[in-house]
Amino acid sequence: MTDKKRSRIEKKQSLPTTTAEPVEVHSEQELNLASFQEAEQTWLTPDGDFDWEAYEATCISRVRKPNPHIKTQKGDRVYSRESYAQEMYDLINGHSISTNLRPNLSSGEIVDGIIHAISKEWLTVDVNYRELIYVKLSKEPANVVVDFKPGDSVSVLVLSKDEGSQVFGSISGGMKQRIFRDLQAGIESADTAWVGNVTAMIENGGYIVNVQGIECFMPGSLAGINKLHDFNSIVGQQIYIVPVSFSPERGTIVVSHRKYLQALIPGAIQDLKANIEQKHVGSVTGSAKYGVFVEFNECLTGMIHANDLDEATMQKFKSREIKPGDSIEFWVKDVISNSKITLSQKSESIDNPWNDIEKRFKVPSTVEATVKTKKDYGLFISIEKGLVGLLHVSELEDNIMELYNPGDKITVQINRIDKDSQKIFLSLPS
Repeated sequence: MTDKKRSRIEKKQSLPTTTAEPVEVHSEQELNLASFQEAEQTWLTPDGDFDWEAYEATCISRVRKPNPHIKTQKGDRVYSRESYAQEMYDLINGHSISTNLRPNLSSGEIVDGIIHAISKEWLTVDVNYRELIYVKLSKEPANVVVDFKPGDSVSVLVLSKDEGSQVFGSISGGMKQRIFRDLQAGIESADTAWVGNVTAMIENGGYIVNVQGIECFMPGSLAGINKLHDFNSIVGQQIYIVPVSFSPERGTIVVSHRKYLQALIPGAIQDLKANIEQKHVGSVTGSAKYGVFVEFNECLTGMIHANDLDEATMQKFKSREIKPGDSIEFWVKDVISNSKITLSQKSESIDNPWNDIEKRFKVPSTVEATVKTKKDYGLFISIEKGLVGLLHVSELEDNIMELYNPGDKITVQINRIDKDSQKIFLSLPS
């Protein structure tokens, strides 16, 4: 053995020795369990529920869940629950992800978003803010949230923020505020009808109409195309309304069923003319010494002249037994305009020569007619029973009117027929 090797062995044997205290060794799993039991009380909410987000923020990374509120690029994960986590991530990534995030939210603000998740107690909504909005389901009407599912679009009313970063909101409140604003906007455009439920009648005033949770006011005068004969008849009914004004005194939207009905009149008139021979049933709205007023086809009003009442109705008319609301049958005699329709209960009086006038008379065409009346501005010519045209003085040579008197035969040319105004324009044949 060499001197160098012997020297190394001697030095090793001369090292001092010590006696160490026994050390208790635990596995990583045992340490995690102990840590969990120690901190368990800090992960309970004030209601006694387990706060998973608080727990996940403290546990080791291999079981920690990423923060679902942070918008990231595909594959990135952010575990921090700090309020500045999104901002920090954006700075690191050059503002490439959430440059369109809302900078802040204010109480009373209405925001649109997408439902993120639904649990037994909470519904969360992503409104493109750094945090989700929390909606407590127990404070929402059951009929509002019953059919909601993740991915649905909703409007949320921002209620408040807690001391941390959570934001609380209300879907029902957001829906009401949105509808209220839409109703206000509809006052100016007047092009949208809403479905409302008449919930109550205000004595000597009008009605309360509930439009998707918004209580609106409808004056009694706007409840129908004519004055209602029974003011209680529409309570509990569903009707179409149009917003017409905003009442600052009441703080409510004023709506009108009458305006909706008026918008239906042009279409109803066209249908009426196309089915002029059809028999109708309507309701009496009132009467005068010369006839009975009738409402029919929801939005139309006509008059049956006393001479056109049938025998039974005529007896009631004379004895003043006809009352508003009475049902009555009739035919349409003539449609003079959208607001002037004559009716009849006598079938023999409804032969209207205007119904097929285009088939019987071509324009231009020459016909033999009779002078009916003579005026300073021209001659009224009877072409056939119920059809009278005007031969204007401008179509006549000087002094030629002196040659004609009522009852004289005359040959005229039909130049134009206006069926809507029921006018026929004539001239002498050239």
